[in-house]
Amino acid sequence: MKSTFRASLALFCAIAILSLPFAASAQIGYSITDNNRDVTGLDQQYYQFDLATGQGTLIANLVVGGSQIRREYEGLGGTGGVMFGMTEFDTELCNSGSDPITGLSADVRAFRANGTYPLANGIPSAIGPQIGEMCIPAGFTEGAGAYNPLDGFLYYIASDDLLPNTAPRSRLYRVSPTTGLATQIGPAAGITLTAGSGGDQNPYFDGLAILPDGRAFASEARFSNAAVQDPNDVSGANDNAGLYRVFLSGPNIGRATFVKHLLRTDVNRDTGLANNGLVLYLLLEDGRVYTTDSSPGGAVIAPAFPLGNPAGSNTLATPGCLRPIAFPGQFCGDLEGFDIPNNGNGLR
Repeated sequence: MKSTFRASLALFCAIAILSLPFAASAQIGYSITDNNRDVTGLDQQYYQFDLATGQGTLIANLVVGGSQIRREYEGLGGTGGVMFGMTEFDTELCNSGSDPITGLSADVRAFRANGTYPLANGIPSAIGPQIGEMCIPAGFTEGAGAYNPLDGFLYYIASDDLLPNTAPRSRLYRVSPTTGLATQIGPAAGITLTAGSGGDQNPYFDGLAILPDGRAFASEARFSNAAVQDPNDVSGANDNAGLYRVFLSGPNIGRATFVKHLLRTDVNRDTGLANNGLVLYLLLEDGRVYTTDSSPGGAVIAPAFPLGNPAGSNTLATPGCLRPIAFPGQFCGDLEGFDIPNNGNGLR
């Protein structure tokens, strides 16, 4: 474990040297919109967000050397001067010889801070190199990811919203930040609930965040069961989006425990989940943001972004979006991967 952690730190330091120094600014988050690339043919886009104001900044389209990156990075996790993007499964398996840019095998890629490129040392853009292929199996076409500060590994959940709810729909993986290789942990069939847990019996997870103390939490807002009332909410919130604790180690490794329901209405959206310290940020794919904590009774708050779109809403502004959709303002579709590195200060 120690040697692996040292290797992870070595990689972080190496990429940090190649990254542009980044001025600290409170509550900086990152996401990638895939713009429904497989249907529209549009570039994916890498965004930075000021989570105090809602203002978004387009860092770069996912294009390298004139070639469009085709993998969709639905999991983001990082520390120091690098953030790692982890993709959903597409069509190709591991070690297929896929091109690092145009191939469709699931992989891990480095992303850098916003800045003026190329750098003096020749680094061409904020879109970093491919770390390696994850080698996850077919049949799971959604993803979520996060970095664990306690052990130096990335963690990834592969899910599929088309699988029936009669069996596990999500699997948990530990991912090497030096090779990209993903190793499944927990029950082989996938994530199941601990004894006595509420929530959906076979949850579909597409958001993942790991707190500074190593506790991991996953989110979902695609499905609902309006007949189920949240016992922790006396105002009568029903099963519309859920937060679960996912165990990365110990006797319940690879299993989950229901924490609370999150929303008053059925939004039917995929999610990203990130944290700034102990505060959790839920990002819906349409750009709406909610904050909460990891306690069962913690309030879920829709922030009012002065520079959101529209102003005063909890929807992030996405200037330069290639695929604006009206809800309720203009936003980029499919914002799913989400991370707030370095205690909200962004990549450095």
